[in-house]
Amino acid sequence: MAGGMLTKQAIMLTARYLNTVNDTVSGGAIFALPSGVQPPAWSQTIPGDRLVLDDVSALALSDTTNTGTLYGGVYMYVGTLATATASPGRGQLAFWPIPNLPAGATPSYICSSDVQPNTLLPAYIAGVFINGNAAPAVPLVKGNFGWIQVAGVASFLPDSTLTSTALAATISAKVSATVASSCDAGVALTTVTLANVLGVAIGTPVISTISQCIITRGGTFCGRI
Repeated sequence: MAGGMLTKQAIMLTARYLNTVNDTVSGGAIFALPSGVQPPAWSQTIPGDRLVLDDVSALALSDTTNTGTLYGGVYMYVGTLATATASPGRGQLAFWPIPNLPAGATPSYICSSDVQPNTLLPAYIAGVFINGNAAPAVPLVKGNFGWIQVAGVASFLPDSTLTSTALAATISAKVSATVASSCDAGVALTTVTLANVLGVAIGTPVISTISQCIITRGGTFCGRI
């Protein structure tokens, strides 16, 4: 693809809604072909691919009944780490596992639902999971492939305790979170805590309740074009 493009053409969705994609294989098994027939490369969705959606398109791709509403932003197709302890859930943070970051690269585009590099320094944030984690929502099973949000207006999960619930509070990964990969709000920014920042809350964050923020984190645009 030509340089400078944010997304490639012909992204294939394997579910009606973006936040219900839960592929057991990369790209999903959306059709069957006779043995030996090569599928068309242009239609393949592979980890690292991104979608840019406005609010109308994001709403149309949202399972609003069972999961929640998606908002305008950038979404990335990723794999999930099968050996992670935590299960991915809506609003929880997705992290780049350290073994997948040689020289700052993300060649496999596999995300972990466990904090990286550790609970005291949850810094390698890739984005936010968008699937629900309980029926009737379609969970993103560990080891499967689906979409996370890496930019725009996103839903995040505040932890059961927050530093602050002030209007427009800074949203960051919760250090030693009660709920896996959940967020804190209003943490004072230092050279250490700046690495944990996801964005800025829209309105006031609510303890243990899905809230919205604007992702302002730099470096979330690593992806395939």
